[in-house]
Formats: sequence, C-alpha cells, structure tokens
Amino acid sequence: MPEWPRVGPAVPVGVLSAVAGLLAAGLVGASLPVPWLLTVVVAVLVALWPAPALVVGLVLVLAALQALQPLAPVQPRFFALLAGVHLLVVLTALVRTLPRGARVQLAALGWPLGRYGLVQVGAQLLAVAVLVPASGQDGGLGGVVVPFAGVVGAVVLLVAALALIGPLLRRPPR
Repeated sequence: MPEWPRVGPAVPVGVLSAVAGLLAAGLVGASLPVPWLLTVVVAVLVALWPAPALVVGLVLVLAALQALQPLAPVQPRFFALLAGVHLLVVLTALVRTLPRGARVQLAALGWPLGRYGLVQVGAQLLAVAVLVPASGQDGGLGGVVVPFAGVVGAVVLLVAALALIGPLLRRPPR
C-alpha cells in the first residue's frame, strides 16, 4: 500500500475571507466615524466579494481621509493603518486566487506573509524617516532630514525590490 504524503495543518479559504472582512471592518472603524452597521456591511462585502475594485476603493477612501487630516505629530494609528491596508490587499489577493471550497496549508502562507513583512519593514522605516522630521518633532530639522530621508527611503526600497526579485533572477531559464 503506497504511503500518502503528509500534509500540514490547513484552513478553509473562507477563514482567510473572514479574516480579510474583519480586518477591513477594523480599518474602517478605526479611521472613520461611521455607524457600526456600515462597518459590518464593509466586513461582509470584503469577506464575500474581495474584488480588486472594492479593495482599491476602500484603500483610496482610507488614504484620502488620512491625507485630509492636518499634519500632526506622528501617530501610531497611521502606522497601523499602513500595515493593515497592506495586509488587507495581500489577504484579498490570496483569497481571489483560490477556489471558494479549497483548503490552504498554513505553511503555504509563509512566503506571502514573509514578503508582506519585508515590504512593511521598508515602508514603516520610510514613513518614520519622512513623517517624523516633517511633523516638526526632532528639533525642526525638516529642511535637513527630509532630503536625507528620501535617499534612505530609495535605498530601502531598492534593497526590498532586490530581495523580492532575487530568487526569480537566480532561477534557471525554462
């Protein structure tokens, strides 16, 4: 009798959809003064229909609301919003590529979540490098630090891009 390969723990794709919906509800609830019913509607829509247009529209609304706020001292809420919106995009992209009734091995989520973490490190460092001097903290060094932050941010993004495409470049052609 042949031995079947061992499979690690798995979750239904519906669990990832539900997590994406809850994350969307949390982002909307933390960013907008909206009734709880609208937050629930957003959660259900994202969980049942993770279409790119819906997710991009939600991201644009959250970004516009963040941009309309006056530039205040750096708030942790902005950095959480940056990480949450990116995670929402990653989760909904995963859900869209998988059949509804499928199960996903938890080990298979390692690569997308690893890329998410790598990109978030660069994005968060870039946001700190730009927002802290521009917010007037740190002794008002905005005129000196902001151009330097742009160079540092460009280097961070270059390193992140090389780390992401490096495995593709090392793979032999087919």
